[in-house]
Amino acid sequence: MTSVEIQAYSVDEAVRLALEQLELGEADVDIEILSDAGPDEGDEALVRVTARGMASQPIPRDARSAPAAGQRTAGRGPSAGRDRRQPGTRRVPGDRPSSRGAPPPERPRPPRIERTRDVDRVDEAEEKIAKEIVRELLTHMGIEADVVAVDNPSTMALDPEDPPTIFIDVLGQDLGMLIGRRGDHLSQLQYLVNLIANRRLENWTRVVVDVEGYRTRREESLIGLAERIGRQVARSRRPIVLEPMPPNERRIVHLTLRSHPAVTTESSGEGNMRRVTVQPRA
Repeated sequence: MTSVEIQAYSVDEAVRLALEQLELGEADVDIEILSDAGPDEGDEALVRVTARGMASQPIPRDARSAPAAGQRTAGRGPSAGRDRRQPGTRRVPGDRPSSRGAPPPERPRPPRIERTRDVDRVDEAEEKIAKEIVRELLTHMGIEADVVAVDNPSTMALDPEDPPTIFIDVLGQDLGMLIGRRGDHLSQLQYLVNLIANRRLENWTRVVVDVEGYRTRREESLIGLAERIGRQVARSRRPIVLEPMPPNERRIVHLTLRSHPAVTTESSGEGNMRRVTVQPRA
């Protein structure tokens, strides 16, 4: 047996059971977290553990301790002790952080108010043009919705090097199609809006398009994920690789952990497969 998938109430428990079934140490396997444990008791973690090669050596049976009473068991052999694991790399999905244990403190959501004008960033006429472009595209798509300009809803301020930026929010009913899977459709809509807007505007201006506050909710999820992964890496001293993300989402992870005293982040990969690695500081 070279690979197993195990489901359990937590990632650590699933990894433990998989190592027990393969009779290997964590240094001898690749661990892929297919699904993290969710907020509900019925949501369990799912991991795939694959042996790294024929050189992998099994853990001696007499070196493992018996599982505690009432613990879930799977496969064969008793539990491999947690202190016998060696550093390895875990890959986790980026959009489903676990909320087990103490709930994280609630972050105040910035008010989403109608914007009038910010003379330091954009012109009122430019905002009007951006809103008209979004309305035109929605009309061609047969979608009825309100289009408003809002103040920056992000908790992360714009950098001084960022271009003038207009924030547009689309409000209405049943707009999930505009968002798409993990915001794919929303990203494509924003690309079209920017393409048209910068043909009509005199100066280069960035337009950030949101639908019913989706980007704000996604940002909150990514901040929570980054903080949780940062704690895991600081505690275990093992790097964790996140799933591929678009540039704006990778930026959120980098900024969230930028001042973390125990971990650092870096991006690797090409194109749509570029992802963030969180690793302990040297």
